[in-house]
Amino acid sequence: MAKTFGVIIPAAGSGTRFGEDKLMYDLCGKPVLWHTLQAFEQAKSVTCIVIPTRKESLCFVRELTAEFSKVVAVIEGGKTRQESVICGLSALPEVDFISVHDAARPLILPEEIDRIHRNAVKYGAVCAGVPVVDTVQQVDEEGFIVHTPDRATLMAASTPQVFEAELYQRACLQAAEQYTDDAGMVRAAGGKVKMILCQGENFKITAKEDALRAQQVLLNRKEN
Repeated sequence: MAKTFGVIIPAAGSGTRFGEDKLMYDLCGKPVLWHTLQAFEQAKSVTCIVIPTRKESLCFVRELTAEFSKVVAVIEGGKTRQESVICGLSALPEVDFISVHDAARPLILPEEIDRIHRNAVKYGAVCAGVPVVDTVQQVDEEGFIVHTPDRATLMAASTPQVFEAELYQRACLQAAEQYTDDAGMVRAAGGKVKMILCQGENFKITAKEDALRAQQVLLNRKEN
């Protein structure tokens, strides 16, 4: 029997580094959030989508998502990303797996989502990621290098991050602190998370330069 995947796309960030609401920023005629939703709408493995967002963005997001049949709820999120995801969890129907994706990563491809979800069925908990290409240095309190990790053992975490529903729900209940990503929260609860190589274009839009780069990627895709 095919597994069901409920997707939470937290979209309640303030966008302070971007200078405006980056999820409403225009990319090739559509908002950033639209491109993210389009990928999950087209992914065959996705069952339903919930979007926690800011109170002042509820009307905009609800209007934007009217064309997406897999979106089952647009709700008010929390003050932090983790709180928003937990809000989203409460609005999800019962599913086998929970997939969490950053709203500001609009370049994820539907086939990439499906491949990551297939790996989640195999491993129980997975995190999309890309290899670290730069040398990373660990420093002390005064900024002096104390350790140079082997790049072969390093990957930069991305999204989606996908977990068996029971495992993820248990991790949320046990979380004693705020985590910057869901994989860390699940690991803290005793889960093992498998890193899955993801294409390098799945970057997060943080600054205007990222948006310009994303627009160029979309234009290149149209040409090809």
